Amino acid sequence: MSAARERTPTQSQAAPAELAELDRLLSSPVERDMCGRLVELATRFPGRLRQAITALSQAHHGPALDALQSFPPTTPGVLEGLYHGIRNGIAREIDGRPAPEQLAVEFRHSRAKAFPSLLAHADAAFPEQMERLEIAGKRWYRLTIWAEAGRRRLRLLLDERGSDLAYLHGRLARLRHARLWLNGWSFEGDGPWTAPHQVHLVQAWIDHASRPPAS
Repeated sequence: MSAARERTPTQSQAAPAELAELDRLLSSPVERDMCGRLVELATRFPGRLRQAITALSQAHHGPALDALQSFPPTTPGVLEGLYHGIRNGIAREIDGRPAPEQLAVEFRHSRAKAFPSLLAHADAAFPEQMERLEIAGKRWYRLTIWAEAGRRRLRLLLDERGSDLAYLHGRLARLRHARLWLNGWSFEGDGPWTAPHQVHLVQAWIDHASRPPAS
């Protein structure tokens, strides 16, 4: 019997075993340490992909949002899952602890015609949140909003300037080398999570940060 024929029974048994494992994972809430395995299995069985994305979207922890980002943002349900996670205040977990709640837009000096007016708008709307940096001899800017500054103060800022934040991000994110930071995750404008995808996540963060405290 050839080597190829000897391997055939093992290969034929692998798919049912992995499908059964996937179905077990989908039958209960997804644990933090199983998110990667769920993604691995779901990509092998496209018929279960939407169920897997739904399960990750309902997991309400950082590793689940990490897992969602391993799929292209155009995959049905992925953007919605990430949106709801950010809107619920989920943060990336680093060494087992959630990152601080933060929104930041980093962008490099640009010769684009609209850049001076955008920079002036950012300085006027967020004078305390704007930083000027020099990185590798290039001029950079960072607009950062921290939840740690105090929830009441944050809500007041976003009530007054939330529309400015959304407007500025929507235009600055289209510049080369621009990057969005949300609760420990980073999204580069020239990566898969482009500005049109990012605008939904920024709005989700604003919505969460603008909520009054739970009674």
